[in-house]
Amino acid sequence: MNRIRIIFLFVFTSVVFAQVNDGSQAKPTAAVLDFVGSGITTQEAQVLTQRLGSELVQTDALIMVERNQMNEIMEEQGFQQAGCTSAECAAEIGALLGVQKMISGSFGKIGNSYTIEARMFSVESGETEKTVSKTYKGEVDGLLPQIQIVAWELMGLTPPADLLALTGVEVKEEAAEEKPKKKGGSKWLRNTFILLVLAGGGAYLAMQGGDADLPEPPAPPTTGGGS
Repeated sequence: MNRIRIIFLFVFTSVVFAQVNDGSQAKPTAAVLDFVGSGITTQEAQVLTQRLGSELVQTDALIMVERNQMNEIMEEQGFQQAGCTSAECAAEIGALLGVQKMISGSFGKIGNSYTIEARMFSVESGETEKTVSKTYKGEVDGLLPQIQIVAWELMGLTPPADLLALTGVEVKEEAAEEKPKKKGGSKWLRNTFILLVLAGGGAYLAMQGGDADLPEPPAPPTTGGGS
């Protein structure tokens, strides 16, 4: 029976190990600086920046520093977001906040056309990791979905279908079902691995005479009639 317990423990450990590997890696921490506004008011730029930050949280790709906490830390250290437009300044604020990524950019307006420039860079190296640029023509209300899409694209992710629909972009069913199929494939591989381990354990018991610990099978029934 000791061999059976060892095999059971091995299978249990394998399942736990597979589940840990199936989980995502630790998410990086990040903060968003107020985007610079050109052709719009400072208040409008702040509102649009907040929408971008809220959508970054929805992507579940980053651990975002709350805006209130960021402002409190910066005030304590005598820093101000106003005028912090260079990568060096943003990296300095990121180091102060203790985050790994910083996101900054600008909003512009010319006539009834809006531009969005967003970039994410590493606080440690100061190098830009991702840049997203968009141009939108229309009312300011239609700018909000564009900003939300920018958040997903900064993370290298495909925006949700309902969000793309707001901007008139149609999503094919195959693309929408791609992610669930990948998840199912991962579960199938894990289950197949577990079955292989169980099969290997049974073969090991058979080779080591492990069936001696198991009860004998019942004798086959005798057929009726005389000899």
